[in-house]
Amino acid sequence: MRLRTTLMAGLLCAPLPAMAQGYSTMSHEGLRTGVILRQSECPDRPGQAWVSAPYPDGTVEGVCIRYYAAGLAEANPKAVVFIHGNRLNQSYDEQGRLVRVGVSDSYGTPSEESLLRAAEAQSRALGHPFIIVARPGNYGSSGIASEQFRRREVALMNAALEAIKRRHRIDRFGIAAQSGGGPSLAGMLAARDDIACAAFSSALTALREREEAMGNAGRGPRLSQTLVDAYDPIRETGGIRASDQRRVFVVGDAEDKLIPYPAQQAYAGALARHGVKVTVATGTAVGSNRHSLGATGQHAVGWCLDGLPDDEIVSRMRRGEAAYVLPGGFY
Repeated sequence: MRLRTTLMAGLLCAPLPAMAQGYSTMSHEGLRTGVILRQSECPDRPGQAWVSAPYPDGTVEGVCIRYYAAGLAEANPKAVVFIHGNRLNQSYDEQGRLVRVGVSDSYGTPSEESLLRAAEAQSRALGHPFIIVARPGNYGSSGIASEQFRRREVALMNAALEAIKRRHRIDRFGIAAQSGGGPSLAGMLAARDDIACAAFSSALTALREREEAMGNAGRGPRLSQTLVDAYDPIRETGGIRASDQRRVFVVGDAEDKLIPYPAQQAYAGALARHGVKVTVATGTAVGSNRHSLGATGQHAVGWCLDGLPDDEIVSRMRRGEAAYVLPGGFY
């Protein structure tokens, strides 16, 4: 049996008052360390789903995935889902050893209330039901955030999406993924037929190509050296079924300092070679790293669900992230 450090969260998946009293990944410390829960601590109700997936050694462990939704009806023909990027900052020494795990400034001081407000703002802006799905170990979801980009994370996120689909009777999705959320969306495209629109914004979709494009600018060891059982989207495109009912968009900033645009283009090219309908665009990201394009990706799938043609969506994405960021929004 796999031995793991267990940090109990009281009732992590309880409503806000109980969460505030317990140890959860909503806090900076919980994000850094991770939180492990039992299924009994994740009651089956809207806003959370208990899902499980195996580790590479075959051990199966479940997590409580939290999601924050607005605009949902009893049945929903369409909904927009957002998969956020990484919120951990990991520092390595010259030998490639992990020496510090910090929290990104973008994490802020989240709460269930603030995330629900953000979902409501995005739903109004897009004109569609909007769902933020918190990746394992982030924003109240149990698990360990540093176990990112792995096949298990991809499987857990896909299982959570399926639970959300069944609970809220959603027929079709438009899914946007920013940065480190890219592998999860890529895995969903390979596993599902109900994603009508997908947008990868500044997304990690080609590990080796990113490392080659970063060159000496890359900090720390190569991802391939630190990840166990990594899910590398560009090497999984053969599993994505081509469909006239699906449109995929890849949008990046040519000056992106974290995931160079050529690596994003490489993934788009691999999709196209496997017959997937993909459209590539550039936009001006916000932030000193020219990396944040989450709002642009969210709008892209919203426009796609509205039936706008590809060239119009590309034209709008080129206006840049600043045109679509909302105060209090979630990106």
